[in-house]
Amino acid sequence: MLWEAEYASKVTTTERLLEIIQPGSCVYVESGCGEPQYLTKHLIFDNMSLSDVHVYTSVPLRCYADYGGDFGSRFRIQTFFVAPAMRSAFAEGQADHLPLSTVGMFKLFHEGYIRINTAIIQLSRPNEEGMLSLGVMVDIMRTIIGKAEKVIAQVNRHMPVTNGDSLIPLSDLDYIVEHDEPLVTFSQEEPDPEIIEVGRNVARLVDDGATIQMGFGRIPEAAMHCLQGKRNLRIHSEIITDTVVDLAAGGALASREDGVVANAVTSSLCIGSAKVFDYVRENPEVELQDLSAICDPALILHHERFIAINGAMEIDLTGQSCVGLGDPTSFYGALGHAVFNRTAMFTPGGKGIIALRSTSRDGRRSRIVPEFTDARIGIITTQSDVNYVVTEYGSVNLFGKSIRERALALITIAHPRFRPWLLEEAKRKKYLYEDQVLPPDDAGFPGDHEEVRFFGEREVRIRPIRVTDERAIQNLFYAMSKDDRFHRFLRHMASLHHKQAQYLVNVDHTKSMALVVQALGDKQERIVAVAHIAPDEESVGRRVCEFAVMVDPAWQGLGIGTHLFESMIAIGRTLAYEIVRAIVWRDNHSMLKVLEKAARPMSRSADSHAYQVDIAL
Repeated sequence: MLWEAEYASKVTTTERLLEIIQPGSCVYVESGCGEPQYLTKHLIFDNMSLSDVHVYTSVPLRCYADYGGDFGSRFRIQTFFVAPAMRSAFAEGQADHLPLSTVGMFKLFHEGYIRINTAIIQLSRPNEEGMLSLGVMVDIMRTIIGKAEKVIAQVNRHMPVTNGDSLIPLSDLDYIVEHDEPLVTFSQEEPDPEIIEVGRNVARLVDDGATIQMGFGRIPEAAMHCLQGKRNLRIHSEIITDTVVDLAAGGALASREDGVVANAVTSSLCIGSAKVFDYVRENPEVELQDLSAICDPALILHHERFIAINGAMEIDLTGQSCVGLGDPTSFYGALGHAVFNRTAMFTPGGKGIIALRSTSRDGRRSRIVPEFTDARIGIITTQSDVNYVVTEYGSVNLFGKSIRERALALITIAHPRFRPWLLEEAKRKKYLYEDQVLPPDDAGFPGDHEEVRFFGEREVRIRPIRVTDERAIQNLFYAMSKDDRFHRFLRHMASLHHKQAQYLVNVDHTKSMALVVQALGDKQERIVAVAHIAPDEESVGRRVCEFAVMVDPAWQGLGIGTHLFESMIAIGRTLAYEIVRAIVWRDNHSMLKVLEKAARPMSRSADSHAYQVDIAL
């Protein structure tokens, strides 16, 4: 065959290539798990004839003993992403970071802002047609190959052939060095309990049938682990890891057998172990595409329920998040993070999720901060692009929220130890009202009281009240009729100002409790009902709590009040109350019917205007 002769004519040795890289030239080296280790050793690190060479790469995973001599006299590494193995090199000024997005990377080389003299890549063995595969690292390599003056390929039988945009013709190659060696592997550090909880909270935001983009790092990895049990998921992500293989094995991913036309997995880079390398090998369910296509907003917008899951080192109280060099165990770089996060929000049912621990690993610093703490920090998600933020203490949706609402929401998912400090800092910056208060430090969020259910054909979420519900409670109040307001507060109220509403949303979950009913499918996250129990301070000898409820007039008659009352009976018993008491105006017949349905020992006394109804627990 003609290709075999062409292939044989291009095979050479590294010794014959040492002079290919000229002084002052620019070299691009394929990186990640596709790094041609044999070529980089002989042509870069052991090549003492190099002089002032810039070595560009995208995701270097290995730690190197040599970074090119003093001030890059032999070579200097220029990379778009910083993994933990290379953090010390950047911290000591031995390498350069280019803070560009994936789109920026493509533009940089495609339009010739940087001219690549030599590309050093790794490929699979040729197939029957003489085509070689980029395998696990398609990345932007097709662009680099097309623009480079010379292309040197290490052909390695360990590199799998993959579907998609990975095939390279022999005509694109100038030199071939045959050398078989295991691919670079990478494994994330085992997640600690806090990161696992962050992952669980992220997974709660992911619905069946969603399309997932995962960032690179321990937190996105933990979130992917927690998606086991989901169904019909698809992956559209720059990077996939071993966790995608686990999701496929567990039945979480869609397949062509389910009638899905598109691939279950579309990616550009595989970073992990032989597990993911074997999974993508000629797998018809997986396509590895050019990185510019993966991050194309137009293609992302074709999906429904696109969920972008990315990490951050810190987030400030206005909602902008960052990565930085402060944590030697984390990853640093933009890649497609901002594009995915921004575009996901505009797909039907989509979400952009920024997930992070509430504190540094040693617990000494809050990762939710009044302002960023590291001068070398890079802001990735701006105030205008933030959507969901997740820590181990819960999640908040910041989209469309004011700075005041964002600051308060973020404080509620900060570590409890730092919440008082953050509250005072937010007041100092005039983000919050001077009289703003928070629930007690020990008032954890009782997630076991959260449920999704239907009343008639209307789907709702019932959950404990949050301090961030203040405006929603005000909206509920103003939706009530004059009589309904009177029945709830037993006095005429024309308004519910901040000072009054704040009191209603601050409960400690140990003596007082409140549940809200939230309409699902409502972009305003509208609260249509709320029920409270609080201690009756005037009762002596027995533990008594008072019950009160508000239900939006448009949602009355569906059984919501009855359900909330039954729930509060159960909660009152859990909080060790002996009696639940309700003060009901004589003409509040609907509330009296709710109480009569309780089917529990009840006593009722009356004055000239109202009944006091006591239900024994």
